[in-house]
Amino acid sequence: MIFYIIISILAIISPVNAYNREKVLKNIGIENEIVIVSIGIQVIFLTWLLIRRREIIPKKMSIETCKYLIINIIFGSIVLYLGGYMIKWFDVLRYKSLQKPIYLFFLVIIACIIYKKRCNYQVVLGIGLLICGCVLVDRNLK
Repeated sequence: MIFYIIISILAIISPVNAYNREKVLKNIGIENEIVIVSIGIQVIFLTWLLIRRREIIPKKMSIETCKYLIINIIFGSIVLYLGGYMIKWFDVLRYKSLQKPIYLFFLVIIACIIYKKRCNYQVVLGIGLLICGCVLVDRNLK
């Protein structure tokens, strides 16, 4: 139950955030917006860690964890920049409506090829229906 509550909250916040970001990006550059928002996020979470008296950087972190953190930083930066680019230069509704189905399509491909996850005919059928839905939505939002 908590899974569906959290995913619903995220589904509500995501489009509001996208439209807010569109307004911000009309006045400042993508890089500036990313830096300002990142600093804000850092202040909030650093304050939260300090209030709870938690470590800011865990002492017992493996080299592998550091490697994945660096990869996440690089990919996260690319995603933030390209997401800002999409919001600044293209229709937010079209971007957000097509984003998740396309992400799911590539998630399944990457999961099967790289992470050796299994995929059955129901998943393939579901993705096929999502692609059909994407085509219909895209045609009507152009």
